[in-house]
Amino acid sequence: MDRRAFLASTGALLSAAAFARVEAFAAAEPATAPLSAAGIGPEGWRTLGLVQEHLLPSEAQAPGAREINALRYLHFVMGWQGTDPAEPRILHWGLERLREIVAQAHGGVFEALDTPARERALRALEAEEDGTQWLLLVLDYLFEALLADPIYGGNPDGIGWRWLRVEPGHHRPGPDQRYFELMA
Repeated sequence: MDRRAFLASTGALLSAAAFARVEAFAAAEPATAPLSAAGIGPEGWRTLGLVQEHLLPSEAQAPGAREINALRYLHFVMGWQGTDPAEPRILHWGLERLREIVAQAHGGVFEALDTPARERALRALEAEEDGTQWLLLVLDYLFEALLADPIYGGNPDGIGWRWLRVEPGHHRPGPDQRYFELMA
């Protein structure tokens, strides 16, 4: 099964998960998210972006993490005051653990690894119970960035919707109608 067929077949489930997460943030005010949001500095955000690009690479006929603004979306969500406090801690822990795995196995940083070495490092992290939880959280936010309304920072111009041939719901929110603004 190719990536488009897989995502299309799970689209309803992913949309429900994304909607549920957005609903959970609805009552919260957005926080201004500095680059150190979630205890993650610029190097950590770069690593997260590279992990996202590894998990959802760009293809000729399919948008990848970069095209769907997955890192921007993740940064946006981590800036919400209503974000589950465990999620930033999980992200921070996973980045630190990935850094340790890469340093032990390769003596360097994730950014310097080639694609096969990145895959091995992520597989080593996946073999750990908490590592699997970390990867699932990163994947969850990748899917949200692919499917969420562009007003939240991912899926620019509906690129994910067009690729999956999904018709967005109507009435879509305007800049002053995002969930957290309506709940204020």
